[in-house]
Amino acid sequence: MQGFETIINSIIKLGIAMLVGFVCIKTGYITKEQNNGLSKVIVRVTLPILIITSLTSLEFDTQKLKNSIYVLLVSIVVVAFLFAVGTVMSKISKMDKSRAIMHRCMTCFGNVVFMAFPLIQALYGAEGLLYAAIYELANDTCLWTLGVYQMKSIEEKSFMGSIKNLVNPGTIAFVVAFVMMAFGLKFSGIFGEVMTGIGSATTYLSMFFIGGTLALVDFKHIYKRVWLFVLTAVKMVIIPIILMFVLKLFNLGEMVTAVIVLQAAMPASTILVILGMEYDGDVLYCAEGVFITHLLGLLTLPFVYYLMSVI
Repeated sequence: MQGFETIINSIIKLGIAMLVGFVCIKTGYITKEQNNGLSKVIVRVTLPILIITSLTSLEFDTQKLKNSIYVLLVSIVVVAFLFAVGTVMSKISKMDKSRAIMHRCMTCFGNVVFMAFPLIQALYGAEGLLYAAIYELANDTCLWTLGVYQMKSIEEKSFMGSIKNLVNPGTIAFVVAFVMMAFGLKFSGIFGEVMTGIGSATTYLSMFFIGGTLALVDFKHIYKRVWLFVLTAVKMVIIPIILMFVLKLFNLGEMVTAVIVLQAAMPASTILVILGMEYDGDVLYCAEGVFITHLLGLLTLPFVYYLMSVI
């Protein structure tokens, strides 16, 4: 049960880092603007470096290439399935258009970077991070095309405009890492140590940012959001359990299966709050959803991992 101890320890560490960020924003020690600035540092600097340094530390072979292709294909199907489930739930609950869009997106797009990368790296190392990055590629492709297209008003909708968002620091770093892996290149010496150190900072900076984001949520009416608790149960427990059984039928391997299941089980993406603000979505509902899923995720993620170890 060493893996279970690892995820418990990781969740506790991540939870403490989130709490620090939460307290700093709640007390005004760090401002909302400063916290948003931190997200830019993560997305534009530390995360791309983490992706490159981690993936280039791998010895790439034919099996990893096959696994990567499997992960990409399965991830696209999983993201599409999550979106369909979110659509059904929003129709059953008879939400208005703005809230329904945010509900679909929260069901579909998880925190597959800030929350997942540190956790999966702790559990499965650089190879696990490789597959997590590929899931992120599928997730981001759908987020910046289908997700943004959904949120924009009818006049503003432009599918090609959304596609331009695919060129971002994360995808560029992913491509750079693959090119370096293909040619056997990697950072070395003092420069390599510095780059590795900067990349490793992503873990706690990400959790600090999430905690700071959650501090902005108004708790007064959050217990009334029944469908957000339903979303949490469906997205973060029921669907991952279904995936466990389905993916085992394809014999993708324990690590590949585990990474896909854990990525699908992640809390709602924090970036949806930012996109909701930009496109006049139901920001309050989205922020409450991000808070609930992250809070309960500290319990559901170890539970899902435990089930994978016994099923």
